[in-house]
Amino acid sequence: MKSIVKFPAFLAAGALLASAHTLRADEIKYADLEQKITIDKTPIASEGGVVVSYAPALAKVMPAVVRIASSKTVAAPERNQQQEELFRRMFPDIPEEFFERRGQGPDNNREQGVGSGVIISADGYILTNNHVVGGADEIKVTLPSEKKKEYVATVVGADPQTDVALIKIDAKDLPHVAIGDSSALKVGDIALAVGNPHELDQTATIGIISAVGRTGRNIVDYENFIQTDAAINRGNSGGALVDANGRLIGIPTAIQTGFSGGNIGIGFAIPSNMALNIVQRLLDGGGVVKRGAIGVLLRDLDPNMAKALGRDDRRGVLIAEVGDKTPAAEAGLKAGDIIVGYAGKPAESVQQLRLDISNTAPGSEVPFEIDRKGERKEVAVKLGDLDAIKVGATTPSGPGKSAPQNEDLVDGVVVDDLNEDLRSSMQLDEAITGVLVKSVQDDSAAAEAGLFPGMVITQIDQTDVSSVAEARKIVESFDGDVLLVQVYASGRRDILAIPLKE
Repeated sequence: MKSIVKFPAFLAAGALLASAHTLRADEIKYADLEQKITIDKTPIASEGGVVVSYAPALAKVMPAVVRIASSKTVAAPERNQQQEELFRRMFPDIPEEFFERRGQGPDNNREQGVGSGVIISADGYILTNNHVVGGADEIKVTLPSEKKKEYVATVVGADPQTDVALIKIDAKDLPHVAIGDSSALKVGDIALAVGNPHELDQTATIGIISAVGRTGRNIVDYENFIQTDAAINRGNSGGALVDANGRLIGIPTAIQTGFSGGNIGIGFAIPSNMALNIVQRLLDGGGVVKRGAIGVLLRDLDPNMAKALGRDDRRGVLIAEVGDKTPAAEAGLKAGDIIVGYAGKPAESVQQLRLDISNTAPGSEVPFEIDRKGERKEVAVKLGDLDAIKVGATTPSGPGKSAPQNEDLVDGVVVDDLNEDLRSSMQLDEAITGVLVKSVQDDSAAAEAGLFPGMVITQIDQTDVSSVAEARKIVESFDGDVLLVQVYASGRRDILAIPLKE
C-alpha cells in the first residue's frame, strides 16, 4: 500500500499564524521584496565532462537552508471512561490515585514539530511550506551559522491551497539562495535536496528530476509538482531542491511512501516559479491569494465522451456545467463546449487548466479557444474571483435501486415526464426542464456511465429536451455509437457518455 505523506511541523495544514508575531501582508508589496531576491536563469553548462563533486553547488545553498521549529496549543484529549474501566479490570493493583491524577492535567497541550526553510533575501525573508508553519502559535528559526541562537519568525503570508508560506526573521546580511527557472527543468536533470530530516540538520541528498508537472496527487488543491528521487524525509518539508549549479528550483513538500512511512524514491516539490508567483500574489493581495475563475464544472475527455463528441483524440477539457450569472455564462460558453486553448496555451487536462485559470488575476479578459460541435471559435471571458463564484450545490449522491424495464429510452433506462407533483417533491426549480430517470438497469451501459434514478436528463446529443416524446425522437434519429446526455441531480449538472453499441 502506498500513500502520500507531507512532512510538516504539524500534519494538518492550518490557518495563517494568528498571534502577536503575525505581520500584516499589506505592509509590504512584492516589488519591495523583488529588489532583494537573486534570480539566475542562465542555462546549466554542459561540457560533457565527469562531475566529481557537487560540493561547490551545495556550498551556495546550504548556508541559506534553516531549521524551523514550530509549536501550537491543542486541547487535551478527554478522559475515556470505558478505557479506564477496562484498564482497572486488567490491572486491579493500580491505586485509584493514578486515575485521579490523569484527570488533573492541563486543559491544553503543546504540540511541536520541525521543518525546513530557505532564506531568499539578505534581510530575512524565508520560503517554506504552509503545513510547516500553519496554525502555529510560535515559530523559531535556527541558522546553520548560529546553531545556538533562535530567531522568532513572523508569518508574512501563507496559502494552504498550494502549501506555500513566507515567513520573516529580524536579521541582516544573511546568506540567501539564487532562484533558478523551474520551467526549464528536464527529466534527467540533477536534483539535490537540502533540509533537516529526522533532526539531522544540513542533510544533502542527490537524485534526478523524475517528472515535471505532476498533478492529481490530492496533496493540495492546486498541484504542479516536480517529482524527484532525491531522498526526502520527515523534516525536509519547506527546504530546498536545487539544480547542479546550486540554484533553488523547488520546495520539497511531500513523498509517496510504502508501509515503512519512509522514502521510496518518489518525492514532490513545488516549482520555484510557482512558489514565487504565490509569494507575489500573497503580498500584493494583502495576505490572500486572489484566484481567477469562470464558473464552470470541467471534465477530462474519456474515450466514450470523445467518441460521442465526434473527436478522434482526447485533447481538450469538456465543460459539463455552466453556472448561472457567471463569467462563462455571460461570455456565451455552453455545456458541451470543449476548451482546447486558454490564453494561447493548449488546454490538456482539468488540473492544468484549473491551475492556469487560478494563476490569472480576477478581472483579466482572457481568450478561450473552444470546439463547439466541430466548429472552432474564440471566446473572450472576463475572469471573476474564485471566492465569489459557486457552481452547483452538491455532487450527485449515487445510484438508487433499479425498477423493471418498461419502454426503455435506451437499453435499461426508463424515463418519465416531469409533472408538478414530481417537481414539488424533488424541489426542482422551474428553470430545470427535461425528463426524469425512473429506473436504470444495474448492468446496463447507462449505469456504468453514471446514470441513476432521480436524475433529470436535460439534454440529449446536445439538444434540450422537455418531454419523453422529444427525448425519444432524438434517440430514434441518432445513428452514432455513443450518446451524449446532460443530466441534473442534487443541484449540479453533468455530462455523461452512454455507449449504445458494443
